[in-house]
Amino acid sequence: MNKAALVAAAIAEMETHLERQKGANRSASEGATDSESRAETKWDTGGLEASYLARGYARQYAELAARLKLLRNYRAESFAGRPVARGALVQCDLGGEPSCIFILDCGGLEIRFEDREVTFISQDSPLGLALCNKREGQGFSIPGGLSGIIRTIE
Repeated sequence: MNKAALVAAAIAEMETHLERQKGANRSASEGATDSESRAETKWDTGGLEASYLARGYARQYAELAARLKLLRNYRAESFAGRPVARGALVQCDLGGEPSCIFILDCGGLEIRFEDREVTFISQDSPLGLALCNKREGQGFSIPGGLSGIIRTIE
């Protein structure tokens, strides 16, 4: 699998998420500052709730922008013959199902690439911790009883 092309596809997907997040943040911010949001009674919390929502969207936007920056700075390298680490693309059987896992700092992203579903995880996630330092053919398990075997490392 072409890792550089996979990263480019992930960047495009994250940019789409970032634009949606920006729109949601703008809408929530406008709702929080709109004259209609002013409290009419001491029990009227619509404006306050809208400001909390805007703050949450702003925080999510900042986190997503930081992850996107890290992804843009990633340079693909081969992990063939090496143990799993940050930047490795791992083909494995996870709970009996074939899985494609990319260990990068943009966990939670799933994209369809070259007719496969690729899941991005951070190396600090339970699955990332279970995979790191393992080699092809080795088994792994995560808390909760799910286990698997590494087929290839790219």
